[in-house]
Amino acid sequence: MKSIAGIPFSTIMLFVGIAAGTMAVLVGVLQGWTPFWKLWRDKWRAYEKWANDELRALYSPLRARDFALRHAGVIVAGVLTGGVFMGSWVYGLILGVFFGYLPVLWIERQKSTRRKALNEQLDATLQSMANTILVTQNLEDAFATIAQHFDPPISQEADIVVKQVRLGTPMDEALRDFSTRCHSRNVDAIVTALTVGRQTGGELPKVLETTAGVLRETMRVEGVMESKTSEGKAQVVVMGMLPFVFGGALQIIDPEWMQPLFHDPIGWAIIVFACFLEAVGIALVRKFTRIDV
Repeated sequence: MKSIAGIPFSTIMLFVGIAAGTMAVLVGVLQGWTPFWKLWRDKWRAYEKWANDELRALYSPLRARDFALRHAGVIVAGVLTGGVFMGSWVYGLILGVFFGYLPVLWIERQKSTRRKALNEQLDATLQSMANTILVTQNLEDAFATIAQHFDPPISQEADIVVKQVRLGTPMDEALRDFSTRCHSRNVDAIVTALTVGRQTGGELPKVLETTAGVLRETMRVEGVMESKTSEGKAQVVVMGMLPFVFGGALQIIDPEWMQPLFHDPIGWAIIVFACFLEAVGIALVRKFTRIDV
């Protein structure tokens, strides 16, 4: 009789059938027997909206369908890596879940990288805007200069502001949209300073120069704190990867050592408890090394 990881195939199918039936009843009760295709359609629309919003924020040429295909491919690669190359479909399921998170992690990493690049451009951007306003007395021209002569990502954001204003959007509303898109405290401070300066009739060049000085000092302090907490962040990576690397190495070197974990209820409980402790440890280290400024 065929088996997977030492468990008879018939037993596995029995559990799958029971789980599927239970899930069907639960979904039917909660959703009023809404057809499953409608449920999947709603889930897909939510996923599509999330993916399109995130990819547009990154100015990526990818769209939700392309991203979904890559996402599915990564999950399948994780399952096959564990099931075929490591010889355990339990490892395959674990790696499938882990690999499924990688595209989300990639998006968050890209957003963080873009935000960091944007913050590094703000000092020169404010100086250029102040000089342009001294000559033209027009905030729109200042953003147009940034859009033409600076590199992305600040040029992309400035270009959107200019296009919004030229299409009839009030400048204050365009600035609020600029702040919403960037998700940066520094950009929020700039937008607040510009809005208050425009509404109170202040000298915008002076406001921008003062804001640039404050942001320079803020970013210097943040850089110092980043270097002080870098060791703790490295420990998070080591803590997260070491158990999986060690377990995979043992599975390859001597699979018999790992068999009790996958063929005995006590072993399953140990795996669940170890994953729980792993998650708690990583969360605590991240909390201790995070400094809100």
